[in-house]
Amino acid sequence: MANLPSKILLIISQACLILHFHMPYFYEDCILEIAFLLDSSESAKDYNHEQQKKFVLATVDRMKSLQLSSGRTLSWRMALLQYSSTVFIEQTFHDWKGPEAFKSHIAPITYIGHGTYTTYAITNLTQLYMTEGTLGSVKVAVLFTDGVDHPRNPDIFAATADAKHQGIVFFTMGMTRVAEEVSNAAKLRLLASVPASRFVFNLQEKETVEKVLKEMVCMRKNLK
Repeated sequence: MANLPSKILLIISQACLILHFHMPYFYEDCILEIAFLLDSSESAKDYNHEQQKKFVLATVDRMKSLQLSSGRTLSWRMALLQYSSTVFIEQTFHDWKGPEAFKSHIAPITYIGHGTYTTYAITNLTQLYMTEGTLGSVKVAVLFTDGVDHPRNPDIFAATADAKHQGIVFFTMGMTRVAEEVSNAAKLRLLASVPASRFVFNLQEKETVEKVLKEMVCMRKNLK
């Protein structure tokens, strides 16, 4: 997992480069907004919950060193939600006071437990972007899930489709090898942006952070 954020960063850099050619000349900054949706249900207890937090911390550290080859300035901020049967918005975009302040709020985050209602996390995410998102920004959601929801979880595909319609790009991050079981893997691919081969990952893979950052840099090429 150690190098995964760098791959996400490369994607971001390329995304902002493409954005430069589609925005008026007076837009000097590439604005990136990343929201992490941590699974805090029974399936993420103990080690898995801590692994998600470590991924977020690693991504923040890699973001601090990102430089855009286009010469444009990268302006970025992050938000964090965790979910089970309820959703806790741990950090909003308006709460952003820089990477170190953001990191200081991650360690105290505690595991919730209970059932997995991923749909509520996605609808809360969409609302957060609608109320606090920046016009013209690259909007990214990193959804941690193994693809197993509570039987009463509302229609997750409708919620994700609505979020994507609002311009949010989804990375789905499996937490364990359970996410690679046939039905769960298919679900993660449907939840992710397309092509799924670029937006579906697993925390158990090597260099996961690097892979995701690389895709974030490239993704703008597929956005209109």
